Amino acid sequence: MKITLKNYELSTALAFVAKMDLKAASASRHRSKFKKELLKAIEGLQESEMELYDQYGEKDADGKLVINESQTGYEVKDSEKNQFAQELHALLDEEIVLESGLYAKNFSLFGKVLADYNGMISGKEADIYDRLMDEFEKEENQDVKD
Repeated sequence: MKITLKNYELSTALAFVAKMDLKAASASRHRSKFKKELLKAIEGLQESEMELYDQYGEKDADGKLVINESQTGYEVKDSEKNQFAQELHALLDEEIVLESGLYAKNFSLFGKVLADYNGMISGKEADIYDRLMDEFEKEENQDVKD
């Protein structure tokens, strides 16, 4: 089973999945396996973002990246800001494929956990819930065709 998301959706998906109030231990276990794959994808995204900062970022005399004034990230060279923004946008728009691997059953059963979820959701949570459901339903329909 493969679930495809955009990089910019990963943190919202992780926050939603982690916040889900689940009663059954088995549902929590299925979520844990899915959450683990989200975390791996986020780590990969963070590595790619650091490569961009390393390429376009301001560095001090010791060659270390300079933290911006608002303490939210790193300072980007003025002459490179447009190129950095384009590269970052392209990175965030890239698709990432989460694969079930060894935990194929847990992974696919998390789709059922999502479908049965009756917690309160709104805003970004509702949007990411819909995206995740679309992906799990797409995979479910694909399995039927195979």
